[in-house]
Amino acid sequence: MSLTFDLGSADQPKGHALLYYRSGGSLAATYLVVLPFMVDFAKYVPPVLASQIRMTSLEQFSAFAMPPVPEAVDGYVALEDLAHRRDDDLVFGGNVPENDFLESAQRVNDDVQEYATLYQRRAQIAPPSTADAPAESASDLSVSEVMVSLMSEKERLQELAKLVGKLRFAVEGNDRPLMAEAEAEMQAIIRHLPESYQAHKLLVAGKRPGPQGARLAQLCLERCYKLAEGNFSGATTLETQIRETEER
Repeated sequence: MSLTFDLGSADQPKGHALLYYRSGGSLAATYLVVLPFMVDFAKYVPPVLASQIRMTSLEQFSAFAMPPVPEAVDGYVALEDLAHRRDDDLVFGGNVPENDFLESAQRVNDDVQEYATLYQRRAQIAPPSTADAPAESASDLSVSEVMVSLMSEKERLQELAKLVGKLRFAVEGNDRPLMAEAEAEMQAIIRHLPESYQAHKLLVAGKRPGPQGARLAQLCLERCYKLAEGNFSGATTLETQIRETEER
């Protein structure tokens, strides 16, 4: 095997990884994702090109790297920290030439296929769950996790704000299935946010009925935004308001 797992395990790949290489005297990296199902790429191109797509390996694919050629990064420590924060595998692919675009692209493609094979092997041997089937299918959950992992922090907070509105609507209407759906979607995002955001409080507040719950949810969300902006004094002020609202 040409891949070395610095974080994560070849026996249990997560399906998303930071894949890095040595290039000259520096490091270069790309982001690798394995989709939970095959995609017919030909459906998403103009009909005039579809026949050409079907003649290539692009007709169906389940894994890809972006960018297709590794880009220079700040260093190993930055990569390791990013992988920890995003809960990604961190995988070393070896050395690639500095100025050979085609060879670098081929190396990335080969390593993507190797990683995808490891992931698919794990999926095949994973024991079936004996728990009751959730309302959302496993494939839907996997897609959601992958999409969230590709979002920026700002995008995650924007999506979280939309879901708070969805949750509040469900709570006020006593729509339990919608509440469960919104809660699961929020948890998928919260898992990818720093613990310092205390985003779980936002979920708890969102489920509390009445004006107090709505106010708490608003304050918790605003606190997350302040922390994302690096406005720690503003976040502290909001934390005080949250405590005061909880005590009423």
